[in-house]
Amino acid sequence: MTIGNTVTDGNAVMLHGNCIAEKDPWGNITMSLAGWNTPTTRERLNGIAEVLGLKARFTKRGNWAYLNGRPVQNNLWYPVHGKTAS
Repeated sequence: MTIGNTVTDGNAVMLHGNCIAEKDPWGNITMSLAGWNTPTTRERLNGIAEVLGLKARFTKRGNWAYLNGRPVQNNLWYPVHGKTAS
């Protein structure tokens, strides 16, 4: 499914060709800013979390990105649902 600049195959979500969310075969969900700490990337990730009922929220303060109040790096993956999510 494609809506604007966002594409999904049901297991991964791509924004402008960058994967920002993935679900593995066991149902674990990970998210990444994919190197782009932009309002659009944060909006998409927060929207995905909201639709799925996940307690995951990406925000920005100054030049720093945060996931649920904890600093995150723009290019790393973070578990938001499943065994390793906190």
